[in-house]
Amino acid sequence: MSITILITSGPTREYIDPVRFISNASSGKMGKALAEQALKNKCKVIVVKGPSVIDIKETKNCKVVPVISAKDMLAAVKQNLKFADIFIGAAAVSDYRPIKISKNKIKKKDIGSDIINLKLIKNPDIIRYVSNHKKGKIVVGFALETKNLLSYAKTKLKEKNLDMIVANGAQTISSKDSAPTLIFKDGKTKKIKLAAKENIAKEIIYEAIGLLKTLKTC
Repeated sequence: MSITILITSGPTREYIDPVRFISNASSGKMGKALAEQALKNKCKVIVVKGPSVIDIKETKNCKVVPVISAKDMLAAVKQNLKFADIFIGAAAVSDYRPIKISKNKIKKKDIGSDIINLKLIKNPDIIRYVSNHKKGKIVVGFALETKNLLSYAKTKLKEKNLDMIVANGAQTISSKDSAPTLIFKDGKTKKIKLAAKENIAKEIIYEAIGLLKTLKTC
């Protein structure tokens, strides 16, 4: 069975002015590890990659789509979702963006105060869009929390109609290692011991492909 996996990777940037933006500390290491493991499993890969320093090499079987903002990422996902059998939302997407982007660099002298008020608007929910248009696809999400990790992850899994969610603590950001818990739609959980993200990615890809094979045989 030929399998194509669509992966979102890295952070997004939501610009305030031409030189400042809202973002996060995501390195994109997990996205790269997932892409590499998918290729080792003879899958075709499409990576929608946010602006991280981690390089993902484009090859015959690995298409890389660079994006900046959450809206850019959603547009790229929409364009490529029809080709995918599995979607893995590993990107750390900014939840909010500025309502207005200044055309010029904001100067302190122009603010006239020590306090600046920045109005934000909610970004589109990419993984919810994907799960609403899954049509026989397997959808895998990530949950990163500083407290009540498993509880929040299980809620997200249910609310967003995911097939599997990877629950991580905040310490995994930019780290080489991770110790996530995989939570499945049927209630099963799988705790993975601390390991390099390459090994974690191997487990995620293995489980995602297994879910797809089960879905196709039902």
